[in-house]
Formats: sequence, structure tokens, C-alpha cells
Amino acid sequence: MSAFKSDFLNVLSERGFIHQISDPKGLDALCAKETVTAYIGFDCTAPSLHAGSLVPIMMLHWFQQTGHRPITLMGGGTTRVGDPSGKDESRKMLTDAAIEDNKAGIRKVFEKLLTFGDGPTDAIMLDNADWLLKLNYVEFLREIGRHFSVNQMIQRDSVRLRLEREQHLSFLEFNYMLLQGYDFLEIYRRTGCRLQMGGSDQ
Repeated sequence: MSAFKSDFLNVLSERGFIHQISDPKGLDALCAKETVTAYIGFDCTAPSLHAGSLVPIMMLHWFQQTGHRPITLMGGGTTRVGDPSGKDESRKMLTDAAIEDNKAGIRKVFEKLLTFGDGPTDAIMLDNADWLLKLNYVEFLREIGRHFSVNQMIQRDSVRLRLEREQHLSFLEFNYMLLQGYDFLEIYRRTGCRLQMGGSDQ
């Protein structure tokens, strides 16, 4: 017998998708009680997604199939910065046109596995370029940056491992997690979404 009451967490548990949940009882109760909105972010670094994205994509698929509303967050903004997680070096800088082409290709993947529309459980696709590219840097530092501890940031695996290996970590990449945090705030403002899912680095 499953330890979960909600269909969604039962499905994930049966498939071995669960690594960590910050509040398993709270999430289970919420998913059993109401329609929940959640998002996963995908940077636009290639014209399609690789095998490492399969579990997150299927999480969104099963999230929708069990009566909830998934958001696919395209990283049109964060792709311009580069995620340091699991990388040995800085990400190759792409042109704006390449990012847009990649985003269009990735959307085709999601259209095969998710139903997009205006219904209560229909998927939504957002692009963080819509808010990140409009940020005023000094205002962002004052209003958002002050809530982040550098002490905690350098302990995150994405940063700590690069520093331990004495591999170059640019200030640009170091800012990636601030932008991820801002994404959560902006998505909440736009949709009321309170749940982020993703890989263990999230």
C-alpha cells in the first residue's frame, strides 16, 4: 500500500521518480485536495532535449494526467547566462536567433506529451526572457540580491564542485541561481504557482 494519498505522488513513487520533496505530507495533501500548478524550467541550449530531461518531462506529463496544471518554463533568459550545475566549463554563448530556434524545437517535444490550452489543467508555456531581459540590474541587486546569502550560494553543489576542482566559474554563471529564484517569484505573480519540480540540483 502506498504511503501517499494523491494520485500524482503515487504515480511518481511507483515509477521511482522521487529523490527529494521539501514537504512530502504537505504536497501530498495539497495534490489530493485541489488542482495544483507546478513548473519545471528548461534552458534552450539545443534544438531538442536530451535523455537527461526525460524524467522531468514525464513528471509534467503525469502531473497533468493526474488532474493538475503543468507549466513548462523556457529559459530564453537564463540560456544567456548558463547553468553551472554539473558543468566543467562555461556554457557556449548562443545568439538570440539560435535561442529562439531552439525554443521552437523544444516546444514540439512538449506538444507531443502535454495538452496546451486555457482549461484548468491545460499546460502553459512561459519564457523567462519575458521578465529577465527587462530587469534593471541595480534595482534587481537591491530588491532581490539582498535576500541571497553568498555563504549559502557557494555551498551549493553547482558552485562548490567547480571551486573545489579549481575550475573557472564566471560571475555570470554565479548569478544563475538568483535568476532561478526570481523565476519562481515571477511565475507565482503571474499564475499563483507555488511548486517547482526538477532535478536534484533544483
